[in-house]
Amino acid sequence: MKTEKKSANPARFMNLLMIPALFLLFAFFSSCNKAGNTGTAAGDDATKKSSIAKEEIPFVQVEEMPVYADGDIGLLNFIKENAKYPEEAKKNNITGKVIVRFVVKRDCTVSDVTVLQGVDPLLDAEAIRVVSLLKFEKPARNEGKDVPVWYMVPISFSLK
Repeated sequence: MKTEKKSANPARFMNLLMIPALFLLFAFFSSCNKAGNTGTAAGDDATKKSSIAKEEIPFVQVEEMPVYADGDIGLLNFIKENAKYPEEAKKNNITGKVIVRFVVKRDCTVSDVTVLQGVDPLLDAEAIRVVSLLKFEKPARNEGKDVPVWYMVPISFSLK
């Protein structure tokens, strides 16, 4: 009687492919934690070209986020009270939500304001203007030190 060789088990082959993939993931994540920072620092090209490249790289995740007077509600109230709906946007019935990203620096001021999700250049510019006016009460903290951190806020523009 003739015996046939069994072909390699596909599950065993997939397990062998997982080993290099897991190694690459481990190498990638272990290299993300630089120079003793336990938080995650942002390091994309836009950040390197900005004014913060000369300073400390802002964190993405910290132990304590910055504090605005009266908390998040106070922050949103400030934006609501100080945002001015552009007249041209009103005329053209332009509405929507602008998502703005910025850095809260160690001195509690705001810098590097950018629009992550825009609606219209008029509304985007107004969102940038209002966010640039923000001044936080307490900076972000990580490992007991004040650190700069990225912060995002949605700003809704709606007509009544």
